[in-house]
Amino acid sequence: MGSTGDPKTPYPGQLAMRRALTGSRMVTVRGVFRHLVYGVFTPSRTDCVEQAVHRYLLDGGLPAADTACPPPGR
Repeated sequence: MGSTGDPKTPYPGQLAMRRALTGSRMVTVRGVFRHLVYGVFTPSRTDCVEQAVHRYLLDGGLPAADTACPPPGR
């Protein structure tokens, strides 16, 4: 989980970690400039992110491929 404008975990670093973790998937919220994209401290939630996290936590299912989510409200 990440965003393209994350000030604490820059996007190039997110991509490098994705490549380093074999079999992983990356869920990215495009055009959002904040660190948190999931959880109770997230100012506005994105259904795309919530669905991916809940599916993984409930049944271990990963997205079929890396996923780009629209910003909240779109």
